[in-house]
Amino acid sequence: MLYKIEHITRYFFSKEVFLEPHTIRLRPRSDSTQTLQKFEMDVNPEPTGRTNLVDIGGDSSSLWFEELTDSLSIVSKSEVETHRSNPFDFILATESAHRLPMEYSGFDESVLEPYRAPSSDFGDKFETFVTKILSDSENSTLDFLSLLNSYISVNFEHEIRDEGLAYEPEETLSRMKGSCRDFVVLFAEVCRSMGIASRFVSGYTEGDPENDENYLHAWAEVYLPGGGWRGYDPTLGLAVADQHIALTSGATPLQASPVTGSFRGTGATAEIKYELTIST
Repeated sequence: MLYKIEHITRYFFSKEVFLEPHTIRLRPRSDSTQTLQKFEMDVNPEPTGRTNLVDIGGDSSSLWFEELTDSLSIVSKSEVETHRSNPFDFILATESAHRLPMEYSGFDESVLEPYRAPSSDFGDKFETFVTKILSDSENSTLDFLSLLNSYISVNFEHEIRDEGLAYEPEETLSRMKGSCRDFVVLFAEVCRSMGIASRFVSGYTEGDPENDENYLHAWAEVYLPGGGWRGYDPTLGLAVADQHIALTSGATPLQASPVTGSFRGTGATAEIKYELTIST
């Protein structure tokens, strides 16, 4: 699938502020699952300096500013071709990978450690939830992932929340609803409790053709021996194929945030607006 994407992000400040350095992760990944054919990004006010780099999760840009401003506009345009039509085109490479808890061998184990470490200790509600999914899957790795993915999609209410950090898994379980990033954090932490390396991915999805609104999206990727990083979208209940366009990834949602930065200005407040157009 070939997608054309225009993503406009605008920040409006209540008074002139000084912008601290910003990191922008709006350049789509280019790998075996998708090819970035064209990308351009315009920033207003014009940064004093800019450098493009490859960080932990993918390509990013670092911007810094000198002048005061009452707004910040970031416009990115991309053309991306996605390739993975079958998300299950692999076989698990080891016999032990078929059963949980997951075990990695050799170098993989140490490299994947940041993606396996739970973010905190969890209570009875979380443990009960994990036990149910594990029992229903009969300890099968692939069944566990599919059941977890579909259970969140079917049983939790999805809400749009443009701002704020992702909820902790216990809170999402208590509320039985959340945004896509809340569902990804829950999915990832459940996977990590079973030893499965899991990371947070931000990007775009094709969306509903009957709905004019498009939103930034998030899903999880898990590392499977013989399959590499494979995507699961607990909001939609789908294994990720060619209708998702990845921007960046990280062990935590903050590491995969499309825009990070801050501003200085006594008493100043900020409002964010964005427009997202995705066409084929």
